[in-house]
Amino acid sequence: MSLEDQLLKASLLCELKPGGASAHRFQLFFVTNNDIGSRSHQSDLQRALETGVNTKKYWENWPNRWSGSYRITAAGYATAVQIFGVLEPRYRPVQKQNVDFDVTGAVEGVRVLLETRGAQTRVSLDGVSFRSAKEACRALQAKTRRKLPTQGDSAVRVLYNLAIDEGFTMQWCGPK
Repeated sequence: MSLEDQLLKASLLCELKPGGASAHRFQLFFVTNNDIGSRSHQSDLQRALETGVNTKKYWENWPNRWSGSYRITAAGYATAVQIFGVLEPRYRPVQKQNVDFDVTGAVEGVRVLLETRGAQTRVSLDGVSFRSAKEACRALQAKTRRKLPTQGDSAVRVLYNLAIDEGFTMQWCGPK
């Protein structure tokens, strides 16, 4: 299944309907990876969403281009239903301030917890919280000798990519 198709399915699972509520990209990231099993990085999903906005008109930025939230269009909804049928939603669509999920796993014996609450992600390694994701990346590099490419990229995004690559567990804590 293409990434675009996965996002269409995630849109149905998040109860997106034409003219209805929008879902933040973090929620679509969670559902695509957790419920559909995508194993896709945030930047790949973002590119697929924006291609779907600009080229196929499956989604629209809502309420504005920089909000990070997407609403499905009539064309996107029709395509999703044609491919997947009418699905029972698992989640209510949420805005950035209401995104609420945890990602947990281990890297070379180091327990990693990413707690996303709205726009903020708190990172803990072996139960110790860090003030910033960049500090957590440096500590994780020191403990594991694994290179984390934070230069020019968000440290939180690097950690989420690592979590996806390592098959971490994801748990939605927000409204269902």
